[in-house]
Formats: sequence, C-alpha cells, structure tokens
Amino acid sequence: MKKIILTCLAIAGLIFSGSDAFAGDHMAKNHSTDKPISKVSSVQNMPDDSMVYLQGYITQNLGDEMYVFQDDSGTMNIEIDDDLMTGNTIAPTTVVWVAAEVNKDGDVTSLEAEEIQFMPEMTTTGNTDMSK
Repeated sequence: MKKIILTCLAIAGLIFSGSDAFAGDHMAKNHSTDKPISKVSSVQNMPDDSMVYLQGYITQNLGDEMYVFQDDSGTMNIEIDDDLMTGNTIAPTTVVWVAAEVNKDGDVTSLEAEEIQFMPEMTTTGNTDMSK
C-alpha cells in the first residue's frame, strides 16, 4: 500500500512539475493557446471587433448574460453566452481565461466572450469585495 501511495505522489509530482503551478505565471500567457494576455486598461484603446485574450476574475453577474470582468488594471462588462457557462460554478476568486471580441458602442467599450476557461485550482484568498 505504501508503494502505491508513493508511486501516485511521484506521478503527481511529474505532472505538476511540467506545468506552471503559480498564478503569476498564468497571468503572463495562457499555456493552452500561447496567446498574449491583454489587460482591461489596454482594451479601451483597441478597435471594434478586435480579438483579445484576458485573464482575471468574473466578479459580478449583471443578468441577461452580462458580467463584470476584472483584472489588476480595471473592470469591464463582458457578455458570456449561457452555453459557455454551463457546468461551471464561479466565484470572485476563480481565475478565468477569456478569448473575447471588443465591442465599441459610442464611448462605451465592452467584451463578448468567444471562449472561456475556468481555472478553479488557481484561486486567490484576497479581497472578494465585489463593490469595486
């Protein structure tokens, strides 16, 4: 029994040593696509219909498939179709990676999610105040 447990631990160690286990590394790029991660603050200056890749948190559900996305540079409204959310439970501390299209409507910039990946193993225990 002890040998089986040690073997499982060794396998788990190999799996995790080959991946970035820290949130800071995941904030630099998404390893499943190797697309550069943009910041919310830079999305404001991007043209309509640009494709962006963001990593951060869904901090609030506004209803009708609208949510608030937040990273360390700011917040922005994002439309996420229900089918992209199916089977996923999120909390303001759950890290998400989003591929989204920039939507410009006059002076208002928002996002429309094309793909979303939930990373529940990468949660923070910091401030969960959703009033920001």
